[in-house]
Amino acid sequence: MGRINEVADQRRTWLIWPWIVMILVTFPAVWHVAHFEGDVDPEFPRVVRPTFSAMPSPSYRLAEPGDTIDRVGIYFSCAGLVLCAIGLLHSQGRGLWPAALAVMLFAFWEASNPGPTFDGWHGLGWRSMFNPASPPLLRVLLAVAAFALFATLIATIAFNRSRLKEAWVRAGFDGSRYLWILGLILLVARYGDIPGVEPRGYWPRWSMAWGLLAIDLCLLRELPRYPLRRSLRYSPVVVGAWVLLVLGGIWLSWYHRPLGRFRPIVEDKIYMSAMPTRRGLEVAYERHPFKTIINLYPEDVLQRSPYLEEEREFAKRHGIRYLLSPADTSLKASNAFLDETLRTAQDPAAWPILVHCHACMDRTPAWMGIYRFLIEGRPLLEIMQEIERHRGCRPKSSVTLLYNRVLAERAPEQYASDPTAAILKQSAAGVADPALARNATPSQGEGANLSAGSSVSSEEESRRR
Repeated sequence: MGRINEVADQRRTWLIWPWIVMILVTFPAVWHVAHFEGDVDPEFPRVVRPTFSAMPSPSYRLAEPGDTIDRVGIYFSCAGLVLCAIGLLHSQGRGLWPAALAVMLFAFWEASNPGPTFDGWHGLGWRSMFNPASPPLLRVLLAVAAFALFATLIATIAFNRSRLKEAWVRAGFDGSRYLWILGLILLVARYGDIPGVEPRGYWPRWSMAWGLLAIDLCLLRELPRYPLRRSLRYSPVVVGAWVLLVLGGIWLSWYHRPLGRFRPIVEDKIYMSAMPTRRGLEVAYERHPFKTIINLYPEDVLQRSPYLEEEREFAKRHGIRYLLSPADTSLKASNAFLDETLRTAQDPAAWPILVHCHACMDRTPAWMGIYRFLIEGRPLLEIMQEIERHRGCRPKSSVTLLYNRVLAERAPEQYASDPTAAILKQSAAGVADPALARNATPSQGEGANLSAGSSVSSEEESRRR
């Protein structure tokens, strides 16, 4: 009787553990839409930083094409491709393994070619088949590939129709039947979205990741049980194949977004990104022949970018006007540079423009907000939400100080009447602005400092004064 109970316990564990894994991987998704940030900015700890978006900021970043969830989809789809290859080799191409391989190839291409692209490029994903802007040859190739995968799926099922009942019974016995159903439903759900639920694209991307994981767990159960010694012997080959596939998927994902955090500020006119690499510039320039590059980072410092010289060489070679933030961080110099960048941003002869700093996390989003408010007349609530969603976290406290002095000086009536501006003023109440304390003179007034962050806190500056 004890032996029977032991076997029953082992079978129960065998049936349940995949579902435990599936439940555990839902925790990150729920956490990122439930946990609002509450950490204090150590630079200006007394500045309050409310969240202006409906959902926590990180969830919007995760929902973006090519970000973390799509990367997880690459990992899981590559694992599925490796498992399918092992199954095909062992079965010599018989059974339902070709159908599983077709599904995984379709999912791998979907995860590796994230869409829609930010900059209006047609992309290489399956949706490009239906995009009139896509080159005709690309649309034909994608249609042929999709048809081949679908035909493989249908032909495999049709050829093995006499074994389907047996496979169905076996799947019920080993506990993978409902896991297969769930996985396929989740993959299909990738192409839907819940109207009005933020952040858009978040749950469909998680749906694909979960669906791929569910199918991977099913494929694991379908593999033959190799002896431990044999498994260890071939494990480097298996891991190596997975790594190569992942690197290929990541490269495809990079090709869709060759510049870090690349996105339009104004479609076809102004774009922003992190510090570009030479190869990234080459790819992006083919799609958007930039006439102007604005570097908001003062590179005459120890933290200068290692890519600066090749960027400037690229700009010189292609006749691109290059504006570099001055080393002089006084308010007078900062005012002049901000004025020049805003004038340039409104000059059709300068378009398209690429605006960047190093990480596109502080200076560039802050500049974007200034442009939105002063040039486009957007409300601050919309601006703060856009910055949060782009960064994946709340803006630094220095952005609150920056907006309180720059926007209030340049558009006093607009700033005074904006409800969110009142929140920013209250958030910084009683906190001295170090830029003003350090640089302001009666002749300079309140100017701009696009550093969006100082190495000296206001409290430290006050003590020094």
